[in-house]
Amino acid sequence: MKSRFEVVELVRAKLRMKHYSLSTEDTYCWWIGQYYDHCLHLAPKMARERKMESFLTHLALHRNVAAKTQNQAFRALLFLYKDVLGVELGEVNALRAKKPSHQRASPSRDQIRQFLAAVEDRPSTPAKLLVALLYCCGMRVSEPLEMRIKDVLWDEGQHGSLMLRGAKGGKDRRVPVPSACVEPLRKQMTKAQAIWSADRTHFPDVGVSMPHRLDVKYPKYPFAWQWFWVFPAPGHCNDPRTGVRGHHHLLHDSLQRAVLFAAAKLELQGLITPHVLRHAYATHSRESVDALRELLGHTSIETTAGYLHPVVDKATNPLDDLLNRPAAA
Repeated sequence: MKSRFEVVELVRAKLRMKHYSLSTEDTYCWWIGQYYDHCLHLAPKMARERKMESFLTHLALHRNVAAKTQNQAFRALLFLYKDVLGVELGEVNALRAKKPSHQRASPSRDQIRQFLAAVEDRPSTPAKLLVALLYCCGMRVSEPLEMRIKDVLWDEGQHGSLMLRGAKGGKDRRVPVPSACVEPLRKQMTKAQAIWSADRTHFPDVGVSMPHRLDVKYPKYPFAWQWFWVFPAPGHCNDPRTGVRGHHHLLHDSLQRAVLFAAAKLELQGLITPHVLRHAYATHSRESVDALRELLGHTSIETTAGYLHPVVDKATNPLDDLLNRPAAA
């Protein structure tokens, strides 16, 4: 029987081979560790399907997890059996947490206007520009932070577009640069170039991480300007996977803190988060559903339509009709 550590490391190695994100790696490994501990209290000869049922039922009954959380644990266990152990599973009949039906909602235009005015830049975090990109382009929180210089495509005029590489589901997509962001983005790229130049002068061996081991095939890429971050971190750090010293982009926490601080000033905590700004873009946009689906990077148009509420927006109210109707003579 393999130890807990050995099982988790097998899962981690398979996740890295399949190029899963670091956050997914940490989440799956945590759940599989929890599952390993749970199985220690079960009969060794119990079928694997029954063990999964026991664990998932335990999550629903005794840990009161949300349906989304239980499904996350379920996906981690499926990965363990199918991708790591190469085992085909039979039917799993666990008590599942009930999935509520939530309507997507977003702040009003006026609330967003106040919020954007309340956002403050910090010495190493151009929060105003980052928040504007989240709202104006419908980006996920990681997407502007992970942009590289080569992903900013200026056209012959004043505007340009942004290439968002390897977004959710591994899909690339392209979004226009909002007019209000053109000049701030150019200034940010000038700041990034100064940081890159300082690295080349004082830390010539420190580069940036590369996707799909491109640094093996092209050793100069980690030090090239076009592969540098648009939003670089103020200092260097070790890669959590390889341990190699490098220059990383700004962490998600820096942007999330700036959003939380601005929301708190307006007493809008819990109403406005980085991802809610993406919802607000979808709700406030004047684009067609088809265009919006492409700009947001959705696979299904039903997902995009969930942000729109045309029936509610156009609905009449009988009380208003009654009060506004002239009384009969």
